[in-house]
Amino acid sequence: MPSETFGMISLFPALLAIVLTLVSRQALLSLFAGIWLGATILVGWNPVAGAARSLQFVVTNLTDAFNVKLLLFTFLIGAMLGMIFLSGGMRSVADAIVKRVKTGRQAQLGTSILGMLIFFDSYASTMISGSVMRPVTDRFDVSREKLAYILDSTTAPTASIAVVSTWLGYEVGLIQQQFNSLGIQKSAFVVFIQSIPFRFYSLFALALVFVVVLTDWDFGPMRAAERRARREGKVLRDDANPLMETQASDIETPDHVDPRWWYFVSPILVLVAVTVFSLWFTGGGMGGKSFSAALKTADTASAILWAAFGGCATILAILVGHARIGLDRVSDSIFEGFKMVMFPVAILSLAWSIGSVSEALGVGPYVVSVSKGVITPELLPAVVFLSAAIISFCIGTSWGTMGILFPVAVPLAHTLGTPIALAIGAILTGSLFGDHCSPISDTTVMSSMFAASDHVDHVNTQIPYALLAAGIATAAFLVSGYTGLPVGVTLTLGLATLVGGAYVLSEHVGATGELGVAQVFE
Repeated sequence: MPSETFGMISLFPALLAIVLTLVSRQALLSLFAGIWLGATILVGWNPVAGAARSLQFVVTNLTDAFNVKLLLFTFLIGAMLGMIFLSGGMRSVADAIVKRVKTGRQAQLGTSILGMLIFFDSYASTMISGSVMRPVTDRFDVSREKLAYILDSTTAPTASIAVVSTWLGYEVGLIQQQFNSLGIQKSAFVVFIQSIPFRFYSLFALALVFVVVLTDWDFGPMRAAERRARREGKVLRDDANPLMETQASDIETPDHVDPRWWYFVSPILVLVAVTVFSLWFTGGGMGGKSFSAALKTADTASAILWAAFGGCATILAILVGHARIGLDRVSDSIFEGFKMVMFPVAILSLAWSIGSVSEALGVGPYVVSVSKGVITPELLPAVVFLSAAIISFCIGTSWGTMGILFPVAVPLAHTLGTPIALAIGAILTGSLFGDHCSPISDTTVMSSMFAASDHVDHVNTQIPYALLAAGIATAAFLVSGYTGLPVGVTLTLGLATLVGGAYVLSEHVGATGELGVAQVFE
Protein backbone atom coordinates (compact mmCIF):
# COMPACT_ATOMS: atom_id res chain seq x y z
CA MET A 1 0.00 0.00 0.00
CA PRO A 2 1.55 3.38 -0.96
CA SER A 3 2.53 5.44 2.00
CA GLU A 4 0.62 8.47 0.71
CA THR A 5 -2.73 6.66 1.16
CA PHE A 6 -2.53 6.40 4.96
CA GLY A 7 -3.31 10.09 5.43
CA MET A 8 -3.91 11.37 8.95
CA ILE A 9 -3.62 7.81 10.30
CA SER A 10 0.13 8.00 9.64
CA LEU A 11 0.43 10.40 12.60
CA PHE A 12 -1.24 8.09 15.11
CA PRO A 13 1.68 5.76 16.09
CA ALA A 14 4.11 8.57 16.92
CA LEU A 15 1.42 10.58 18.69
CA LEU A 16 0.39 7.51 20.71
CA ALA A 17 3.98 6.89 21.77
CA ILE A 18 4.53 10.53 22.70
CA VAL A 19 1.29 10.92 24.68
CA LEU A 20 1.72 7.58 26.48
CA THR A 21 5.31 8.46 27.34
CA LEU A 22 4.33 11.79 28.82
CA VAL A 23 1.32 10.43 30.72
CA SER A 24 2.61 7.08 31.98
CA ARG A 25 6.35 7.92 32.16
CA GLN A 26 6.94 4.38 30.87
CA ALA A 27 9.05 5.23 27.84
CA LEU A 28 9.90 1.70 26.69
CA LEU A 29 6.35 0.35 26.79
CA SER A 30 4.98 3.53 25.23
CA LEU A 31 7.44 3.46 22.36
CA PHE A 32 6.72 -0.19 21.65
CA ALA A 33 2.98 0.52 21.74
CA GLY A 34 3.49 3.12 19.02
CA ILE A 35 5.62 0.71 16.98
CA TRP A 36 2.99 -2.01 17.33
CA LEU A 37 0.15 0.30 16.28
CA GLY A 38 2.06 1.47 13.21
CA ALA A 39 3.07 -2.05 12.25
CA THR A 40 -0.52 -3.24 12.71
CA ILE A 41 -1.74 -0.50 10.34
CA LEU A 42 0.89 -1.51 7.78
CA VAL A 43 -0.17 -5.18 7.76
CA GLY A 44 -3.87 -4.44 7.37
CA TRP A 45 -4.91 -4.08 11.02
CA ASN A 46 -3.97 -7.63 11.98
CA PRO A 47 -2.68 -7.27 15.57
CA VAL A 48 -0.80 -10.59 15.61
CA ALA A 49 0.93 -9.89 12.31
CA GLY A 50 1.52 -6.38 13.61
CA ALA A 51 3.45 -7.76 16.58
CA ALA A 52 5.67 -9.79 14.25
CA ARG A 53 6.21 -6.77 12.00
CA SER A 54 7.07 -4.68 15.08
CA LEU A 55 9.92 -7.03 15.95
CA GLN A 56 11.07 -6.86 12.35
CA PHE A 57 11.29 -3.07 12.57
CA VAL A 58 13.33 -3.34 15.78
CA VAL A 59 15.70 -5.94 14.31
CA THR A 60 16.17 -3.91 11.14
CA ASN A 61 17.13 -0.81 13.09
CA LEU A 62 19.38 -2.71 15.49
CA THR A 63 21.31 -4.21 12.59
CA ASP A 64 21.68 -0.98 10.62
CA ALA A 65 25.40 -0.27 10.29
CA PHE A 66 25.20 3.33 11.53
CA ASN A 67 22.96 2.41 14.46
CA VAL A 68 25.16 -0.51 15.52
CA LYS A 69 28.16 1.81 15.64
CA LEU A 70 26.23 4.37 17.67
CA LEU A 71 25.12 1.70 20.15
CA LEU A 72 28.70 0.42 20.48
CA PHE A 73 29.81 4.03 20.97
CA THR A 74 27.25 4.36 23.77
CA PHE A 75 28.46 1.17 25.48
CA LEU A 76 32.10 2.26 25.21
CA ILE A 77 31.23 5.68 26.62
CA GLY A 78 29.55 3.90 29.53
CA ALA A 79 32.67 1.80 30.08
CA MET A 80 34.89 4.88 29.90
CA LEU A 81 32.76 6.76 32.41
CA GLY A 82 32.75 3.76 34.73
CA MET A 83 36.55 3.71 34.71
CA ILE A 84 36.70 7.48 35.17
CA PHE A 85 34.47 7.17 38.24
CA LEU A 86 36.84 4.49 39.55
CA SER A 87 39.82 6.80 39.05
CA GLY A 88 38.23 9.70 40.94
CA GLY A 89 39.29 12.00 38.12
CA MET A 90 35.84 13.47 37.52
CA ARG A 91 35.54 14.41 41.18
CA SER A 92 38.96 16.04 41.06
CA VAL A 93 38.01 18.14 38.01
CA ALA A 94 34.68 19.08 39.55
CA ASP A 95 36.41 20.20 42.73
CA ALA A 96 38.82 22.35 40.69
CA ILE A 97 35.97 23.96 38.75
CA VAL A 98 33.96 24.57 41.90
CA LYS A 99 36.86 26.60 43.31
CA ARG A 100 36.44 29.02 40.40
CA VAL A 101 32.68 28.80 39.95
CA LYS A 102 30.96 30.66 42.75
CA THR A 103 27.29 30.53 41.79
CA GLY A 104 24.74 28.33 40.07
CA ARG A 105 24.45 30.93 37.33
CA GLN A 106 28.16 30.62 36.58
CA ALA A 107 27.84 26.83 36.51
CA GLN A 108 24.99 27.06 34.00
CA LEU A 109 26.82 29.63 31.92
CA GLY A 110 29.93 27.43 31.85
CA THR A 111 27.84 24.49 30.64
CA SER A 112 26.31 26.62 27.89
CA ILE A 113 29.66 27.90 26.67
CA LEU A 114 31.27 24.44 26.77
CA GLY A 115 28.37 22.99 24.79
CA MET A 116 28.93 25.59 22.07
CA LEU A 117 32.71 25.30 22.06
CA ILE A 118 32.54 21.59 21.20
CA PHE A 119 30.73 22.45 17.99
CA PHE A 120 32.04 19.75 15.67
CA ASP A 121 29.67 16.96 16.79
CA SER A 122 26.45 17.08 18.81
CA TYR A 123 26.92 13.63 20.36
CA ALA A 124 30.46 14.33 21.52
CA SER A 125 29.43 17.77 22.81
CA THR A 126 26.54 16.34 24.82
CA MET A 127 28.68 13.60 26.33
CA ILE A 128 31.63 15.79 27.25
CA SER A 129 29.66 18.80 28.49
CA GLY A 130 27.28 16.66 30.54
CA SER A 131 30.00 14.53 32.08
CA VAL A 132 32.19 17.49 33.02
CA MET A 133 29.52 19.84 34.30
CA ARG A 134 27.03 17.52 36.02
CA PRO A 135 29.02 17.30 39.29
CA VAL A 136 29.44 21.09 39.21
CA THR A 137 25.78 21.92 38.62
CA ASP A 138 24.82 19.35 41.27
CA ARG A 139 27.09 21.15 43.74
CA PHE A 140 25.19 24.39 43.17
CA ASP A 141 21.73 22.80 43.27
CA VAL A 142 20.94 23.24 39.59
CA SER A 143 18.20 20.79 38.67
CA ARG A 144 19.05 17.93 36.33
CA GLU A 145 16.15 19.09 34.16
CA LYS A 146 17.89 22.47 33.71
CA LEU A 147 21.19 20.78 32.90
CA ALA A 148 19.53 18.55 30.30
CA TYR A 149 17.83 21.58 28.74
CA ILE A 150 21.12 23.49 28.49
CA LEU A 151 22.84 20.49 26.90
CA ASP A 152 20.03 19.89 24.43
CA SER A 153 19.78 23.56 23.47
CA THR A 154 23.46 24.27 22.92
CA THR A 155 24.87 21.10 21.35
CA ALA A 156 22.71 20.13 18.34
CA PRO A 157 21.68 23.72 17.47
CA THR A 158 25.35 24.73 17.42
CA ALA A 159 26.50 21.71 15.40
CA SER A 160 23.70 22.24 12.88
CA ILE A 161 24.89 25.76 11.97
CA ALA A 162 28.66 25.30 12.40
CA VAL A 163 30.70 25.48 9.21
CA VAL A 164 32.95 22.71 10.55
CA SER A 165 30.83 19.91 11.95
CA THR A 166 29.57 16.41 11.28
CA TRP A 167 26.29 17.92 10.09
CA LEU A 168 27.90 19.98 7.33
CA GLY A 169 28.46 17.22 4.79
CA TYR A 170 24.92 15.92 4.98
CA GLU A 171 23.29 19.34 4.79
CA VAL A 172 25.48 20.59 1.92
CA GLY A 173 24.99 17.28 0.11
CA LEU A 174 21.20 17.65 0.20
CA ILE A 175 21.46 21.21 -1.12
CA GLN A 176 23.80 20.16 -3.94
CA GLN A 177 21.51 17.28 -4.93
CA GLN A 178 18.59 19.64 -5.45
CA PHE A 179 20.72 22.21 -7.26
CA ASN A 180 21.88 19.52 -9.68
CA SER A 181 18.35 18.31 -10.40
CA LEU A 182 16.98 21.86 -10.85
CA GLY A 183 19.95 23.16 -12.82
CA ILE A 184 20.70 25.88 -10.27
CA GLN A 185 24.19 27.24 -10.87
CA LYS A 186 25.11 28.15 -7.31
CA SER A 187 27.61 26.85 -4.77
CA ALA A 188 25.82 24.59 -2.29
CA PHE A 189 28.29 25.57 0.42
CA VAL A 190 27.81 29.28 -0.18
CA VAL A 191 24.02 28.89 0.01
CA PHE A 192 24.49 26.88 3.20
CA ILE A 193 26.35 29.87 4.66
CA GLN A 194 23.67 32.25 3.37
CA SER A 195 20.96 30.17 5.08
CA ILE A 196 22.53 30.46 8.55
CA PRO A 197 20.94 33.86 9.39
CA PHE A 198 17.57 32.31 8.44
CA ARG A 199 17.93 29.43 10.91
CA PHE A 200 15.59 31.33 13.18
CA TYR A 201 14.63 28.48 15.49
CA SER A 202 18.23 27.31 15.99
CA LEU A 203 19.43 30.84 16.74
CA PHE A 204 16.51 31.70 19.02
CA ALA A 205 16.85 28.40 20.91
CA LEU A 206 20.52 29.17 21.54
CA ALA A 207 19.79 32.76 22.54
CA LEU A 208 17.02 31.66 24.91
CA VAL A 209 19.49 29.54 26.89
CA PHE A 210 21.61 32.57 27.67
CA VAL A 211 18.57 34.75 28.37
CA VAL A 212 17.25 32.23 30.89
CA VAL A 213 20.64 31.56 32.48
CA LEU A 214 21.66 35.21 32.84
CA THR A 215 18.28 36.52 34.02
CA ASP A 216 17.00 33.49 35.93
CA TRP A 217 13.68 33.82 34.08
CA ASP A 218 12.54 30.21 34.33
CA PHE A 219 8.94 29.40 33.52
CA GLY A 220 6.55 26.49 33.28
CA PRO A 221 7.54 23.17 34.85
CA MET A 222 11.21 24.22 34.76
CA ARG A 223 10.52 26.87 37.37
CA ALA A 224 9.07 24.23 39.68
CA ALA A 225 12.12 22.00 39.10
CA GLU A 226 14.55 24.82 39.85
CA ARG A 227 12.57 25.84 42.93
CA ARG A 228 12.73 22.27 44.20
CA ALA A 229 16.47 22.06 43.62
CA ARG A 230 17.26 25.35 45.31
CA ARG A 231 14.89 25.11 48.27
CA GLU A 232 15.16 21.40 49.00
CA GLY A 233 18.56 20.55 47.51
CA LYS A 234 16.94 17.91 45.27
CA VAL A 235 18.42 18.00 41.78
CA LEU A 236 15.97 15.22 40.88
CA ARG A 237 12.34 15.01 41.94
CA ASP A 238 11.25 12.24 44.28
CA ASP A 239 10.64 8.97 42.38
CA ALA A 240 12.49 10.26 39.32
CA ASN A 241 14.10 7.69 37.03
CA PRO A 242 17.31 9.24 35.71
CA LEU A 243 18.19 7.91 32.29
CA MET A 244 21.72 7.21 33.47
CA GLU A 245 22.70 6.86 37.10
CA THR A 246 25.89 8.58 38.16
CA GLN A 247 26.97 5.43 40.00
CA ALA A 248 29.08 7.41 42.47
CA SER A 249 28.04 5.11 45.32
CA ASP A 250 28.53 1.93 43.28
CA ILE A 251 32.00 2.73 41.92
CA GLU A 252 34.27 3.82 44.72
CA THR A 253 37.83 4.98 44.22
CA PRO A 254 40.31 2.73 46.11
CA ASP A 255 41.81 4.29 49.22
CA HIS A 256 45.37 4.12 47.91
CA VAL A 257 44.54 6.21 44.80
CA ASP A 258 45.21 9.95 44.83
CA PRO A 259 42.70 11.29 42.23
CA ARG A 260 44.32 13.55 39.65
CA TRP A 261 42.56 15.99 37.37
CA TRP A 262 44.31 14.53 34.34
CA TYR A 263 42.75 11.12 35.01
CA PHE A 264 39.58 12.67 33.62
CA VAL A 265 41.00 15.18 31.17
CA SER A 266 43.31 12.70 29.36
CA PRO A 267 40.63 10.30 28.03
CA ILE A 268 38.40 13.26 27.13
CA LEU A 269 41.21 14.93 25.16
CA VAL A 270 41.90 11.63 23.40
CA LEU A 271 38.19 11.32 22.63
CA VAL A 272 38.13 14.79 21.06
CA ALA A 273 41.42 14.36 19.20
CA VAL A 274 40.54 10.96 17.77
CA THR A 275 37.09 12.24 16.74
CA VAL A 276 38.60 15.15 14.83
CA PHE A 277 41.32 12.99 13.24
CA SER A 278 38.85 10.22 12.34
CA LEU A 279 36.45 12.64 10.71
CA TRP A 280 39.30 13.97 8.60
CA PHE A 281 40.63 10.49 7.84
CA THR A 282 37.31 8.84 6.92
CA GLY A 283 36.41 11.85 4.77
CA GLY A 284 39.50 11.38 2.59
CA GLY A 285 41.90 13.72 4.34
CA MET A 286 44.81 11.42 3.48
CA GLY A 287 44.03 12.11 -0.16
CA GLY A 288 44.74 15.82 0.21
CA LYS A 289 41.30 17.11 1.13
CA SER A 290 40.96 20.03 3.49
CA PHE A 291 39.27 19.40 6.82
CA SER A 292 36.10 21.17 5.72
CA ALA A 293 35.96 19.16 2.50
CA ALA A 294 36.65 15.91 4.35
CA LEU A 295 33.74 16.53 6.72
CA LYS A 296 31.33 16.41 3.77
CA THR A 297 32.03 12.70 3.24
CA ALA A 298 33.22 11.67 6.71
CA ASP A 299 31.94 8.49 8.36
CA THR A 300 30.60 10.05 11.54
CA ALA A 301 29.57 6.78 13.18
CA SER A 302 32.99 5.18 12.70
CA ALA A 303 34.76 8.35 13.84
CA ILE A 304 33.00 8.59 17.19
CA LEU A 305 33.27 4.81 17.69
CA TRP A 306 37.05 4.91 17.25
CA ALA A 307 37.19 7.95 19.52
CA ALA A 308 35.27 6.18 22.29
CA PHE A 309 37.58 3.19 22.02
CA GLY A 310 40.59 5.51 22.23
CA GLY A 311 39.16 7.14 25.35
CA CYS A 312 38.59 3.73 26.95
CA ALA A 313 42.11 2.58 26.13
CA THR A 314 43.56 5.77 27.62
CA ILE A 315 41.77 5.56 30.97
CA LEU A 316 42.47 1.81 31.16
CA ALA A 317 46.19 2.48 30.75
CA ILE A 318 46.02 5.19 33.43
CA LEU A 319 44.19 2.95 35.91
CA VAL A 320 46.55 0.02 35.50
CA GLY A 321 49.80 1.85 34.80
CA HIS A 322 49.64 4.92 37.05
CA ALA A 323 46.87 4.49 39.60
CA ARG A 324 47.91 0.84 40.17
CA ILE A 325 44.35 -0.45 40.37
CA GLY A 326 43.83 -4.18 39.92
CA LEU A 327 42.17 -5.56 36.82
CA ASP A 328 39.34 -7.06 38.83
CA ARG A 329 38.29 -3.60 40.07
CA VAL A 330 38.70 -2.19 36.59
CA SER A 331 36.57 -4.96 35.11
CA ASP A 332 33.84 -4.32 37.67
CA SER A 333 33.81 -0.62 36.83
CA ILE A 334 33.47 -1.40 33.11
CA PHE A 335 30.40 -3.55 33.75
CA GLU A 336 28.94 -0.87 36.01
CA GLY A 337 29.46 1.52 33.11
CA PHE A 338 27.61 -0.85 30.79
CA LYS A 339 24.74 -0.90 33.28
CA MET A 340 24.58 2.90 33.16
CA VAL A 341 23.75 2.92 29.47
CA MET A 342 21.49 -0.12 29.13
CA PHE A 343 18.29 1.88 29.41
CA PRO A 344 19.41 4.61 26.97
CA VAL A 345 20.39 1.87 24.50
CA ALA A 346 16.91 0.37 24.75
CA ILE A 347 15.29 3.79 24.34
CA LEU A 348 17.44 4.62 21.31
CA SER A 349 16.62 1.29 19.65
CA LEU A 350 12.88 1.78 20.00
CA ALA A 351 13.07 5.47 19.08
CA TRP A 352 14.78 4.57 15.80
CA SER A 353 12.17 1.88 15.18
CA ILE A 354 9.16 4.15 15.65
CA GLY A 355 10.83 6.67 13.36
CA SER A 356 11.04 3.97 10.70
CA VAL A 357 7.40 3.06 11.27
CA SER A 358 6.34 6.69 10.83
CA GLU A 359 8.35 6.98 7.63
CA ALA A 360 6.84 3.75 6.29
CA LEU A 361 3.36 5.15 6.96
CA GLY A 362 4.23 8.30 5.04
CA VAL A 363 4.15 10.98 7.74
CA GLY A 364 6.35 13.26 5.63
CA PRO A 365 4.37 13.05 2.36
CA TYR A 366 1.10 13.49 4.29
CA VAL A 367 2.22 16.65 6.10
CA VAL A 368 3.66 18.04 2.85
CA SER A 369 0.44 17.30 0.94
CA VAL A 370 -1.64 19.09 3.57
CA SER A 371 0.72 22.05 3.48
CA LYS A 372 0.65 22.40 -0.31
CA GLY A 373 -2.94 23.54 -0.28
CA VAL A 374 -2.16 26.75 1.60
CA ILE A 375 1.21 27.70 0.12
CA THR A 376 1.93 31.07 -1.48
CA PRO A 377 5.41 32.44 -2.18
CA GLU A 378 5.20 34.67 0.89
CA LEU A 379 3.82 31.94 3.13
CA LEU A 380 6.15 29.18 1.94
CA PRO A 381 8.99 29.70 4.49
CA ALA A 382 6.62 29.55 7.48
CA VAL A 383 4.74 26.55 6.08
CA VAL A 384 7.99 24.70 5.37
CA PHE A 385 9.25 25.44 8.88
CA LEU A 386 6.05 24.22 10.53
CA SER A 387 5.94 21.12 8.32
CA ALA A 388 9.53 20.29 9.22
CA ALA A 389 8.80 20.85 12.91
CA ILE A 390 5.78 18.53 12.87
CA ILE A 391 7.53 15.80 10.88
CA SER A 392 10.69 15.90 13.00
CA PHE A 393 8.67 15.78 16.22
CA CYS A 394 6.79 12.72 14.98
CA ILE A 395 9.75 10.76 13.61
CA GLY A 396 12.39 12.06 16.05
CA THR A 397 15.13 12.73 13.53
CA SER A 398 16.24 15.98 11.92
CA TRP A 399 18.27 14.27 9.20
CA GLY A 400 15.33 12.08 8.18
CA THR A 401 13.09 15.16 8.04
CA MET A 402 15.60 16.98 5.85
CA GLY A 403 15.66 14.01 3.48
CA ILE A 404 11.86 14.09 3.24
CA LEU A 405 11.44 17.83 2.70
CA PHE A 406 14.35 18.83 0.46
CA PRO A 407 12.99 17.12 -2.71
CA VAL A 408 9.63 18.86 -2.17
CA ALA A 409 10.33 22.27 -0.66
CA VAL A 410 13.38 23.36 -2.69
CA PRO A 411 11.77 22.78 -6.12
CA LEU A 412 8.61 24.49 -4.85
CA ALA A 413 10.58 27.51 -3.65
CA HIS A 414 12.44 27.62 -6.98
CA THR A 415 9.15 27.54 -8.89
CA LEU A 416 7.35 30.11 -6.74
CA GLY A 417 10.32 32.48 -6.60
CA THR A 418 10.88 32.29 -2.85
CA PRO A 419 14.53 33.03 -1.97
CA ILE A 420 16.34 29.68 -1.93
CA ALA A 421 18.47 30.49 1.13
CA LEU A 422 15.33 31.42 3.09
CA ALA A 423 13.55 28.17 2.13
CA ILE A 424 16.58 26.05 2.92
CA GLY A 425 17.01 27.78 6.27
CA ALA A 426 13.37 26.95 7.06
CA ILE A 427 13.92 23.25 6.27
CA LEU A 428 17.12 22.92 8.26
CA THR A 429 15.99 24.78 11.35
CA GLY A 430 12.49 23.27 11.34
CA SER A 431 14.02 19.81 11.14
CA LEU A 432 15.97 20.58 14.30
CA PHE A 433 12.83 21.33 16.33
CA GLY A 434 11.67 17.73 16.77
CA ASP A 435 15.21 16.44 17.09
CA HIS A 436 15.58 18.98 19.88
CA CYS A 437 12.51 18.23 21.98
CA SER A 438 10.70 15.07 20.82
CA PRO A 439 10.80 12.30 23.44
CA ILE A 440 11.63 9.81 20.67
CA SER A 441 14.66 11.76 19.41
CA ASP A 442 18.13 10.31 19.94
CA THR A 443 19.65 13.69 20.82
CA THR A 444 16.91 14.33 23.38
CA VAL A 445 17.60 10.89 24.84
CA MET A 446 21.34 11.55 24.98
CA SER A 447 20.80 14.89 26.71
CA SER A 448 18.75 13.13 29.39
CA MET A 449 21.39 10.43 29.54
CA PHE A 450 24.45 12.61 30.15
CA ALA A 451 22.57 14.98 32.42
CA ALA A 452 21.40 11.88 34.35
CA SER A 453 17.90 13.34 34.20
CA ASP A 454 14.52 11.67 34.14
CA HIS A 455 13.76 11.58 30.41
CA VAL A 456 10.09 12.54 30.69
CA ASP A 457 10.95 15.35 33.10
CA HIS A 458 13.48 16.66 30.59
CA VAL A 459 10.90 16.65 27.80
CA ASN A 460 8.24 18.25 30.02
CA THR A 461 10.49 21.07 31.15
CA GLN A 462 12.05 21.77 27.74
CA ILE A 463 8.93 21.86 25.57
CA PRO A 464 7.71 25.30 26.79
CA TYR A 465 11.10 26.81 25.93
CA ALA A 466 11.14 25.09 22.53
CA LEU A 467 7.60 26.27 21.78
CA LEU A 468 8.50 29.87 22.66
CA ALA A 469 11.48 29.80 20.29
CA ALA A 470 9.44 28.02 17.60
CA GLY A 471 6.55 30.49 17.85
CA ILE A 472 8.87 33.47 17.41
CA ALA A 473 10.69 31.65 14.59
CA THR A 474 7.35 31.16 12.80
CA ALA A 475 6.62 34.87 13.13
CA ALA A 476 10.11 35.66 11.81
CA PHE A 477 9.52 33.49 8.72
CA LEU A 478 6.20 35.25 8.12
CA VAL A 479 7.89 38.64 8.42
CA SER A 480 10.67 37.58 6.04
CA GLY A 481 8.22 36.14 3.54
CA TYR A 482 5.76 39.04 3.47
CA THR A 483 7.94 42.09 4.08
CA GLY A 484 11.36 41.22 2.73
CA LEU A 485 12.99 43.05 5.63
CA PRO A 486 16.76 42.55 5.95
CA VAL A 487 17.41 39.42 7.95
CA GLY A 488 19.40 41.41 10.51
CA VAL A 489 16.33 43.49 11.30
CA THR A 490 14.14 40.39 11.54
CA LEU A 491 16.62 38.72 13.90
CA THR A 492 16.80 41.83 16.08
CA LEU A 493 13.01 42.01 16.32
CA GLY A 494 12.85 38.30 17.03
CA LEU A 495 15.45 38.46 19.79
CA ALA A 496 13.68 41.40 21.41
CA THR A 497 10.42 39.44 21.31
CA LEU A 498 12.20 36.42 22.74
CA VAL A 499 13.49 38.40 25.71
CA GLY A 500 10.07 39.97 26.26
CA GLY A 501 8.32 36.61 25.99
CA ALA A 502 10.66 34.97 28.49
CA TYR A 503 10.12 37.85 30.92
CA VAL A 504 6.34 37.76 30.63
CA LEU A 505 6.17 33.98 31.02
CA SER A 506 8.52 34.00 34.01
CA GLU A 507 6.48 36.72 35.71
CA HIS A 508 2.96 35.62 34.91
CA VAL A 509 2.94 31.84 34.41
CA GLY A 510 1.94 30.71 37.90
CA ALA A 511 0.85 27.40 39.37
CA THR A 512 -0.97 26.39 36.20
CA GLY A 513 2.16 26.95 34.14
CA GLU A 514 4.14 24.76 36.46
CA LEU A 515 2.15 21.71 35.44
CA GLY A 516 4.06 19.39 33.18
CA VAL A 517 2.83 18.26 29.80
CA ALA A 518 1.96 14.93 31.36
CA GLN A 519 -0.47 16.56 33.77
CA VAL A 520 -2.39 18.06 30.89
CA PHE A 521 -3.41 14.56 29.84
CA GLU A 522 -4.19 13.30 33.32
